Amino acid sequence: MTETNLIDQIKQGSDEAFEMLFKEYFKALSVYAKKYLNDLDLAQDIVQEVFVKFYEQRNTMMVHTSLKALLYQSVRNRCLDHIRSQQTRSTHHENILTMSKGADVDAVDFMEQVELEEKIQQSIASLPDQCQVIFKLSRLDGKRNQEIADELNLSKRTVETQISNALKRLRKDIFTYLKVLIIMVLEFIS
Repeated sequence: MTETNLIDQIKQGSDEAFEMLFKEYFKALSVYAKKYLNDLDLAQDIVQEVFVKFYEQRNTMMVHTSLKALLYQSVRNRCLDHIRSQQTRSTHHENILTMSKGADVDAVDFMEQVELEEKIQQSIASLPDQCQVIFKLSRLDGKRNQEIADELNLSKRTVETQISNALKRLRKDIFTYLKVLIIMVLEFIS
């Protein structure tokens, strides 16, 4: 079966085609992820997450190079997100230990900041793959829209639209989180 046929069948909801894709790439992707994470169980979990997200977005997925390249890029991005998240947690844990040893920073404020940062990371991780890649290249790597368009072989307008969509999603997710936080604080005060 050609890759184009496989993609078409998956888009049409063929469980057999998706299972074929899963069996073809799961082990290799797990080994690839393990190189980043040094933990086979975690690597397999991340690969499964990538396949679940792929399945959920199968109707809207866009394959620009090849399906294999898309899967490897998705696994790589998810591994790097996990590593960044772990590094952020580690840094925050160290900061909390420092604070508990007499620093004047309000621990509640600090924890709210940590939770907000984690919420932002979760929101970014929940973006569709292409949108996530474009957003990270723009906001984390500091690349201009034209540079991103050239790198990903997209139009500048597509890049601008994806960044706009990502920002709307982040605002929505963060606003929802802040509303819950405000309600919790008001309940705590009263």
